[in-house]
Amino acid sequence: MAVTWNSAKRTNGIVRYGLDSLRLKQQVESADIKVKGGNDSSYNYKAEIKNLNPGTRYYYQCGSEAGGWSAVYTFKTAPIPGKKGKYTIGVWGDTQNNAGNLAFEQTSKIVDQLAKFPLDLSIHMGDIVENGSVENSWFDFLKIAQPVTSKAPFMPVVGNHDVVNNIDQINFQKPFQIFYNSFQLPNQYLNYSYDYGNVHFVAINSGFAQGAAKVGKVLLHQNSPDYIWLEKDLSAARKNKNVTWIILYTHYPVYSFGVSHIQEWQHNLSPILDRYKVDLCLSGHRHVYERHKAIRTNAEEDLKFGSYYDHSNGTVYITNGSSGGSLQGVGGFNMSSIVFTPKEKTFTYAIMTVDGNSIHYDVYDQNDHKIDFFKIVK
Repeated sequence: MAVTWNSAKRTNGIVRYGLDSLRLKQQVESADIKVKGGNDSSYNYKAEIKNLNPGTRYYYQCGSEAGGWSAVYTFKTAPIPGKKGKYTIGVWGDTQNNAGNLAFEQTSKIVDQLAKFPLDLSIHMGDIVENGSVENSWFDFLKIAQPVTSKAPFMPVVGNHDVVNNIDQINFQKPFQIFYNSFQLPNQYLNYSYDYGNVHFVAINSGFAQGAAKVGKVLLHQNSPDYIWLEKDLSAARKNKNVTWIILYTHYPVYSFGVSHIQEWQHNLSPILDRYKVDLCLSGHRHVYERHKAIRTNAEEDLKFGSYYDHSNGTVYITNGSSGGSLQGVGGFNMSSIVFTPKEKTFTYAIMTVDGNSIHYDVYDQNDHKIDFFKIVK
């Protein structure tokens, strides 16, 4: 388990942990990184706790004797790979602090709702902040998100607002340094995968697909390093007897209504999802919620029941782009692949429960009203 935190003081950062909240007898020291926000400098600390028992609840706090200690929080480690259990995942995205969410006030309502669930982890669809170069925005988001991120691993992808948009810069479509300083993610932070029980999760960087399409630089083109990595990863996962489900998430949607749909991105990504029979593809970018039919090789599979995907032969595509950023106009009701999208603007998040050979997916608005649900069975 990786723990990151920020402090105004530079000290010997430590994570104390144990199986009893009153007996945090074990500890691990952290590395520190100086960061700057506004006119003030502070320090981000990163620590990795290793050799933990699977499927076990631990208690922890971070800080130091000199700088003070955080409250005591708790996390549960991942189960043994392949174990079929009941796993609860929070799904959110596009929390960017733009008009109507300048202080993450809308996102705060979403966090309050998410924190009520017994989350095993949460996954974020990107556009975490409005402008990734503004370091204070990252600090502000992480303060707001702490009721969720302090108790369950936070596994995000980056969106176009989180990365460099200038096509002339060498880091075009990569995050600003503050992103790397604030998180501790697998692989090289942008394209990574991990197993949780019988689920294989794959997180993919879609960069700034709209801008990249104008100059022929849309990511994941065939034979690129990220494409080669993804193919190897999905091939291994599909052969792995411990993996029941493959769930891929990224920022730009592969199927969506309106200008959020980037043809080149769909052309690059959908064939590999088809080839390795990815079960569920989650995305953001469009600030709405959309649920699509199961699709493979552009063929849309009709649903016998509107919320029940029974042994589908395709990938179910979902857009979860409305956890705080300014809401966009509704639409897409006549799009043949869309099964459901709200008829009015609303902020949303989702709770995905993987239970053996089924996935239950419940979608709520910021007032805790369930607006959609579906089930996938295999």
